[in-house]
Amino acid sequence: MKNLFLLLFVFLSNLTFAQVEVKVDNRIEAVSIFYAMAIGRDSLDIKPTPSIYLKDFDAYFKPYKNHKSLNWYRNLEKWDAPDVSTLGLYLTENYPFKLKIPYDEHYLQSSKVEDYITHLNTFYKDCKVSKFINRHQKLYKKTSLFALDTIIKSDVLKETQKFFKTETNDKFIIYIDLLNNHTSNSIEIKEYKNCRQFKLAYLSSGNPNSENKNNIKFAPAFNVVIHECSHLYVSDFIVANYNRLYNIKNKFLTKPNGKILPENNWQDELDEMLVRVCVAKILGKKYGVEREQSEIENQSRGYLHFKDLHLFITEKIEENPNYNSFKDFYPNIVLYLENLK
Repeated sequence: MKNLFLLLFVFLSNLTFAQVEVKVDNRIEAVSIFYAMAIGRDSLDIKPTPSIYLKDFDAYFKPYKNHKSLNWYRNLEKWDAPDVSTLGLYLTENYPFKLKIPYDEHYLQSSKVEDYITHLNTFYKDCKVSKFINRHQKLYKKTSLFALDTIIKSDVLKETQKFFKTETNDKFIIYIDLLNNHTSNSIEIKEYKNCRQFKLAYLSSGNPNSENKNNIKFAPAFNVVIHECSHLYVSDFIVANYNRLYNIKNKFLTKPNGKILPENNWQDELDEMLVRVCVAKILGKKYGVEREQSEIENQSRGYLHFKDLHLFITEKIEENPNYNSFKDFYPNIVLYLENLK
């Protein structure tokens, strides 16, 4: 364990991020427990990966399966997606939970946030959620260390930085949701300045978690890690060129299937397309041409001009392989998009 901590210290000291952190947040876990208990695993298209944690969860909360707050949630006209647990980051650290940060997001769609928090608090107290969470703190830490160690050994963050050639002091925070672990989502909360946060999914089914009583083998998907990390590096692209890009916003609203998105989606669509092109290039550099080509084919199904932009950026990099920073290509990318048919 001492050697692992030494490895992590050396890694963090030499990375261009001010800090890389992987953790289980108690507030996210509290909301996740409430969600998992309310909807039941039979309602999920993808089931949680078997693990000792899941067994503990089933045994501990079985007496509370018909709690009044759970029944309130079950009887709502609409349920939320698993990413509702991200709501936890808006809450105070301790019970009774209150909004610490003004909430205006999409995570909660089933009810008013005030009503949801009221029922969450009732469930949290009556069902002794804090006792369950505190009991598993050691497991949370071991799981987080395993995920971070996996990322370190993969070198994907270093490979990402090598592609963009831009230093950043932003903090990079990865949250693990141990129960509803089949969804990843980026988290943008303006009150959390100078950091990029996202929730990781993909609890590896290739590891014998049900037999491992000490760790959960939470092996993150590296393309997701690269994707979220890349958002840091190109977050200024639209801001720096807003007026010119706004004038051509309609180019980014048409999907490959012909569907036209609402006008206010153009920034998200352009940002995602650029990030995904960069991810394809990074995957190709690290894993080879076939992996890059697979990513191109996959992402082009969702973005009309993906292949065009990928080809253009590929050509620019080949023309100038010793570029100082990916930002050097911004003027050319904007001009290219303006002339794109």
